[in-house]
Amino acid sequence: MKNIFLIALSGMLMISSVSCDDFLTETPSVSIPDNQAFNTSQDYTNALNGLYQTLGRYSFLGRNILAMGDASSDLAAHTAATSHFYNIFRYQVLDTNTYLEEIWGTGYYAIDRASRIIAASETSAQFTESESVVVNRCVAQAYAVRALSSFYLVNYFGLPYSDANKSTLGIVNVTKPVAAFEQIKRSTVGENYDQILSDIAKAKEYFAKEGVEDVDYIFMNKAAVSALEARVKLYMKDYNGAIVAANQAIALKDGAIVSSKEDYIQLYRSLVISSEDIFVIAKSATDYLSANSLNTLYGDYGMSLNESTIAEYPSTDIRLALLGGEWKGGKMAGVFANNQVSNLPVFRLPEMYLTLAEAYAKTNKFAEAKQSLLEVAAKRNPALEDSDIPEDATIISFINKERKLELAQEGHRFLDARRLGEKISVGNGTYKNFDVSKFVYPIPAKEVNAGFGVVQTTAWDVNLPK
Repeated sequence: MKNIFLIALSGMLMISSVSCDDFLTETPSVSIPDNQAFNTSQDYTNALNGLYQTLGRYSFLGRNILAMGDASSDLAAHTAATSHFYNIFRYQVLDTNTYLEEIWGTGYYAIDRASRIIAASETSAQFTESESVVVNRCVAQAYAVRALSSFYLVNYFGLPYSDANKSTLGIVNVTKPVAAFEQIKRSTVGENYDQILSDIAKAKEYFAKEGVEDVDYIFMNKAAVSALEARVKLYMKDYNGAIVAANQAIALKDGAIVSSKEDYIQLYRSLVISSEDIFVIAKSATDYLSANSLNTLYGDYGMSLNESTIAEYPSTDIRLALLGGEWKGGKMAGVFANNQVSNLPVFRLPEMYLTLAEAYAKTNKFAEAKQSLLEVAAKRNPALEDSDIPEDATIISFINKERKLELAQEGHRFLDARRLGEKISVGNGTYKNFDVSKFVYPIPAKEVNAGFGVVQTTAWDVNLPK
């Protein structure tokens, strides 16, 4: 399934479990039409499990999204030991790029699966009270996953949100399963963000229904929904909205940021949910993902943080225990028992504090900005003094640097540089002063050539780095 319309052609929801590596290409052994697929609350649970399997595939949040966010930024180096993500790293981008095809196809597969769960709930037969609780919990997560998937797609295939860009073409808004051969079109970036916020609001609404309990941190739980809202509103420069949502996420998580080298190492080298995790793509110690592992990309396939980035960490920073330490791969060194796997972070507590810091600074609340920044920076660097951080408008450069260092190898940097309008060096210095905010990845040629209405971004290649 390489485009939206091949997904729609099946007209079916896969209930069976298939292997992670073959999910998009394997013919399902058990598949039934939608109108027969949701007769019990267990059917919704089965469908939701399939949705999470799709979301966590290597072709989406299981590798590609996080790899793209750093490979295409000023953080990355690549030895060219393999070709994996090397063309992304060097900006040798074509509209036939495999990673872009996988992100687009798997992202829309997740959106389609979520939409089928939501649509079924709107026309389903009456359930008992206990069954309704299960269905509502599934629907809440379906809305949340659809919002999350749409967020990543619009930020790779559309320009960063701004007053100037919100009328430009983004992605296709999908609010219901797309019928086979249906003609649809790309919405604007502004319309995409409106839909994402609408889905977040619906996720909160369903989580708030009577009897619906929260879910674990390997699912889009209540804190994760608020964390997504905080990220989306920060990208939209709705700073007051970001403050409210980030504070909600922090309160719901009720966690703590670690401050010792030993605890920091355990964040990434253990599969136990940490005090910082809000939502992770969970792995098993017995998984062997080989070439499809983000850990393998960083451990054996040539990608790493570049030396200039490592040099930005103070010598007293506990993060160097991983990033500049003895383990190849940094945060993606894998767990001690298996270097091919680790839980992959999507939302973490430090991001929320740094979101608060940025939003407070942008609204001239510099004391609050400093306090939020220190929640992360002072815990990671015990030598940092409060007096090292200014309490005025210049604090924003400290916040931006801390965000870059704290979220390295977690797929944020490309998107952050775009929304902040930073001119960066990419390809480990091959291209300098690249205005990444003007660049947008092409819609995969297979989608455009399918002929169902999705058009290519005009002159997307004009803004490649030179």
